[in-house]
Amino acid sequence: MTGNGNRAAHQDSTPTRTLLGQDNPQSSKKRKPSIGAAPPSNGEQSRTQSKVPAHSLLPASAPSIASDKSTNPAKRVKSGDSTPNLPPAGSAAAAASTAITDDMLASSPPQTSNAKNAIDLTQSPPPKGKPRYSQPSALPPRNGARKIVVKNFKERPSGVPEEWVKKTLGMLDDALTAVFEDKNDRDRGTSSEEIYRGCQSLCQAGKAQAIHELLLRRCKDHVVGPLREIILNQLSRSDEDLVKIVDAAWKKWQERLRAIQVLFFYFNQAYLYPAPDKEQILDMGFQLFSTHIITDAKFKSRFLSGIFQLYEKDRKGQADFDNTNLLKASIRILSNLGLYSSLFEPRFIDASEGYYRLLADKEAERGDVGRYAKECASQIQKEIARVEKFNLETNTRADLIAIIEKEMISHQMYELTDSSGIWDLIEKNDIESLGILYSIIKRVGDAGRILKPTWAKFIKEKGATTVTDYERDGEMVPRLLALKRSLENILAVSFGKDVELTHTLRESFETFINEQRKNVGTKNNSRPSEMIAKYMDLLLREGIKAISRSTGDDEDESMIGMGDEDVLLGHQLDQALDLFRFIHGKDVFEAFYKKDLARRLLMGRSASADAEKAMLSKLKTECGSGFTMNLEIMFKDIDISKENMTSFKVSKAAAEQSGSLDLQVTVLSQAAWPTYPETTVTIPQNVAQYMEAYHKYYTSKHKGRKLAWRPALAHCVLRANFPKGKKELAMSAFQAVVLLLFDNDKKPLSYGYIKSATNLPDAELIRTLQSLACARVRPLTKSPKGKDINSTDTFTVNLSFTDPKIRIKINQIQLKETKEENTATHEQITQDRQYETQAAIIRIMKSRKTIGHNELITETINQTKKRGVLDLGDIKKNIERLIDKDYMERSDDNSYTYVA
Repeated sequence: MTGNGNRAAHQDSTPTRTLLGQDNPQSSKKRKPSIGAAPPSNGEQSRTQSKVPAHSLLPASAPSIASDKSTNPAKRVKSGDSTPNLPPAGSAAAAASTAITDDMLASSPPQTSNAKNAIDLTQSPPPKGKPRYSQPSALPPRNGARKIVVKNFKERPSGVPEEWVKKTLGMLDDALTAVFEDKNDRDRGTSSEEIYRGCQSLCQAGKAQAIHELLLRRCKDHVVGPLREIILNQLSRSDEDLVKIVDAAWKKWQERLRAIQVLFFYFNQAYLYPAPDKEQILDMGFQLFSTHIITDAKFKSRFLSGIFQLYEKDRKGQADFDNTNLLKASIRILSNLGLYSSLFEPRFIDASEGYYRLLADKEAERGDVGRYAKECASQIQKEIARVEKFNLETNTRADLIAIIEKEMISHQMYELTDSSGIWDLIEKNDIESLGILYSIIKRVGDAGRILKPTWAKFIKEKGATTVTDYERDGEMVPRLLALKRSLENILAVSFGKDVELTHTLRESFETFINEQRKNVGTKNNSRPSEMIAKYMDLLLREGIKAISRSTGDDEDESMIGMGDEDVLLGHQLDQALDLFRFIHGKDVFEAFYKKDLARRLLMGRSASADAEKAMLSKLKTECGSGFTMNLEIMFKDIDISKENMTSFKVSKAAAEQSGSLDLQVTVLSQAAWPTYPETTVTIPQNVAQYMEAYHKYYTSKHKGRKLAWRPALAHCVLRANFPKGKKELAMSAFQAVVLLLFDNDKKPLSYGYIKSATNLPDAELIRTLQSLACARVRPLTKSPKGKDINSTDTFTVNLSFTDPKIRIKINQIQLKETKEENTATHEQITQDRQYETQAAIIRIMKSRKTIGHNELITETINQTKKRGVLDLGDIKKNIERLIDKDYMERSDDNSYTYVA
């Protein structure tokens, strides 16, 4: 017995029953019987009072529990039973009453009597003796006998009349007709409760299969008939209109299915739901709509085509609000009918593939890599948004993205990696487009590996163009640094610091900086090393002024405005040092850096002593102590010279000199410093005496040392009294020697007189006179006027000379490097390289004793590559020189043997 049955039996035996002969206050209420609904039995009346639905108390397989009222008089005295008392069984009145009841309740099957199964429990058992307690009962006294009837719920009625079954099925058929005609309870004449009760009664009578056949037949007839005819009549319209018509039919069919489900709820729950081989009402209705409308050959292709057209309109941005809602609804229809994966998705994927293939070809024809990359990224994002908007399945989203990646990225990789297009983006510093390009390529493969050839080729060609632009040699390093900063910014922001592209950047810089170019001399091949050394000299000599002049970086300008000069200077030196790391041959850099450092130290022109020492420390870290040994000695000589001058100033020899003259002497170690030519010049008498005093002091303190004076490196400050004011003139020693000739003589002096008085060579004298009489600051006046110095020119003191500053720095033309000096430096580098090559060959021969020609060449290059890239011809020449000097000899098998 089910739980509902237990509950019914329990309620029949609860104290809610009344005693015979006792009046019930509810007995006066009359209930009008409903046509088509089975009258409740006494037990059912009790359940109604307990507010429990009648259909929830009996399972589908439970038999009817209605009993014959004429044979169970005890049930008529239930509390709340409004059924009038029937006459005794067998009487004519009782027969008439039964006939009337059957006629009124057509949907309730006739019930057989269960009186023979009743058990009389009203008889009292024999007394068992006196009760132990004689207290009076708290219960109200019984006024009469009571009878409890136990029913057998499992027993079904022996049969139901066919007439009643037909009549009830007819009522259900009329109800379905009313539903298909969209009639409500009032219009169809039968209430929903009567239809529900009739359906329940048929199920309990074992006629559920008849209901199922009726329901399936009527629903199919409606779908195949009127519903399908509506669509057929409008087939001449467009595919998009057909989608709208099918959507309207589906909505109407859903409304009718819901109405049918409410009316046949008991049948659905009691008969269809427990049977796994039978479809429930909604599933049955969906299957009919799917079979006879959606998958019908007349509608299927056009319906899908309409959906695809609506989706394509949305992709092109042409869909309005109504189209969007219609597309959502049509996709929902396919999902509800279970046709999404089998019918819609495969064809949708094929249609999408064709759409994106055409779109890719159209966009690629524009030839704009940045625009195309943005279009690819935009389509991916839009497609993801559409998947969410139209509730497409996750698998569809993955397939759509895969299609875009295949058609627009993989198949168009040649267009995406077009060198000219990417180069144009890099030139414009289009960070956004390059980032999008990298991200979409990364979706289909290793973006770093794919972009590496184009990236490397751009860097090498751009760098080589900068290095070989000899007309702008002075701007080479700032341009290379600007290029490197731009590329590093692209690498960090756009390419996410891709490891492959980072390595390619450094390799490409190293390649074009060290590339050996044909048809150019050694001087031009080593130009980057020279320019890096000169750029460092500029920074260390002028400091923040050089930075503001040579760079236009917004970040640097902002740092200058904030006053972080030392930080900015260190930053610029680090960048120049980063370029220096790319250089294979460090000998050219060393020669020019050493020469420029000597000028800064001797002339006192370093912008920052801390920056000088920091740079020396960085070079030592990069190249080792051997590279910076001479540079460290130069700094040490400066410090020692200062100590010597301090000691000399307190000596007796210095005290004997004129107090108006101050002399500073710097003693240099000839091996560590660059080689300077000796230039003859006549030194003024008082200065010469001072120099001689220091010479005697130094040689007496340091026995065995010899001093050689280099006045070309000297500089001084002269105090001059001009008619318009006193000035202090900072100039070179040669300028001072010339200017002192005019000390007490205001008359013009000829070029010949000046030359004989100073004993300067013509080249030095011409440059000196140009700086004094033809430059921006002119303490002398030349006659006749002009920029060139001739042997017939005369010079006088410029009595109208004036300047707002007290101390004036006169341009020292002779301090600038000339072409001859530059050539001499390169020649010295070449000579040193020959010696280093020969020393490397001897080291190799000593260790190997015998070695082949090619192997010797390779070993020599490996040992000298840190100092510079050697030419094969130079190596062969040095091998021949060593053979001539009998350091080694050549064997017949093209090998060499060391001669001890």
